[in-house]
Amino acid sequence: MDSRMKTIVRYEWKSFVRNRFQLLLLCITFGFGMYAIYYGNAEIDAQRETIAAVTALEEKEFSEYRASFANEGAASGLEQVHDIAARPSFAWFRHGYHAIIHPHDYASLAIGQRDLFRYYYRLTGMSLHYQLFENELANPVNLMAGNFDLSFVIIYLFPLIIIAFCYGLYSSERENGTLPLLQIQTISIQKITLIRLGFYFVIITGLALFISLIGLLVSGNILAPENTSAALVWLLAVLVYCSFWFGLLFLIISFRKNSAFNAISAAGCWILLLIVVPAVLNVLVTVKYPLNSATLAGLTRRTSLENEEDQEEAREVIREFLPHRPELQGSDSLMNNNLMPKAYAAFTTLKDIENQKVVDDYNEQVEKRSSWTAQFHWLSPSVSLQEAFSTTAQTDLATMISFQNRLSAFHGEITDFYFSRLFWDKPITEDDYNRLPVFNMPENESRLSSVLATLAGVFVYAMSLFIIGLLQMKRRIEGVK
Repeated sequence: MDSRMKTIVRYEWKSFVRNRFQLLLLCITFGFGMYAIYYGNAEIDAQRETIAAVTALEEKEFSEYRASFANEGAASGLEQVHDIAARPSFAWFRHGYHAIIHPHDYASLAIGQRDLFRYYYRLTGMSLHYQLFENELANPVNLMAGNFDLSFVIIYLFPLIIIAFCYGLYSSERENGTLPLLQIQTISIQKITLIRLGFYFVIITGLALFISLIGLLVSGNILAPENTSAALVWLLAVLVYCSFWFGLLFLIISFRKNSAFNAISAAGCWILLLIVVPAVLNVLVTVKYPLNSATLAGLTRRTSLENEEDQEEAREVIREFLPHRPELQGSDSLMNNNLMPKAYAAFTTLKDIENQKVVDDYNEQVEKRSSWTAQFHWLSPSVSLQEAFSTTAQTDLATMISFQNRLSAFHGEITDFYFSRLFWDKPITEDDYNRLPVFNMPENESRLSSVLATLAGVFVYAMSLFIIGLLQMKRRIEGVK
């Protein structure tokens, strides 16, 4: 850095520290960032407490079932517990298994879809669709408003700070009458503008990175193997996003218009990229791929056999069910022992089979909406970065849909375990409790790779704006000469 650049930076620093309004804006932004970190951690901690509570309930439930084998033949209360533990006619609909998608350490920084989708389910051998679509109560106003997490601060507030600090870098000099003094210096006005822009890039992007680093350190161990890559990608995303907005501001400045034009143009870009484009895409995708959740709500209505005392009807339901699960037929006592529990198990499975097309059509529509919208993320880097933050924190739509898809396979494991004993009239033994179904959520190995691809696209976008701005400013300066 030569002496002229040092002089410009030193002047800009003195001007910056003397501007109380700019310092106040940075302090307020820092305060918003700290609150966003606190808010996000509070929300995710509440989810972790809920997860710990339901996990403890499940462990207590099954520990009582295990203990009942040692107390077999004891008091009536313990005998009832043993019946539920050992008799599949009770166990298939009483034993509950919690399928949980645990939050990533950095989920608090970008809550994403975790407030809209359920993050745990208690599944039994009963109807899968009834259990999936029986929604918890939630405040719709809160869901519509969203969450004030760190990703919100970076996506929505930092562009406004960049606009406030940089819109008058060139025009203010002309309006204050100092532009002729700068033009007679040995360094070009173009380079002076770039140095001043770089100064504020370091200040504002440095603040964004500093707040993010605090959030990463508070939310988890940054050195943990599962966190290190995610932390680096998060910081890179912040850097790329700020670069985009500085590139956009430089392009606006390069037209060498007055401060009002720069401010209105920059604010208009903010409104366009963060409000108008997402809203228009949402309207278009709703019209193109409408969703009717009422069809799923209908699946949560309880249904049963027409006549619960009609054994012939029960046998007919079982006969209709067995072609779907041929491995369960063959027992000599199939149509005699525990007839009604078998009929109900068959009936709930048949209902799931009948309703599967409705569920598949709904899920296909959701995937079409997501795929169609993704094609237009290039229209708004802000939307792309929001998706990148959510994907990094594993709170994106694809992760939550993957979780729901995994539930179907897990429910199949539960029904396999209990139906194989119910329909073959075999008791559940103490040793069987060592082979209970366990839910596992597969890892998405390509998750961060897709985020890096998105960031590369936004970076190209930012550099294109910057290069166009350079050419535009150079052309304008040569035109004046």
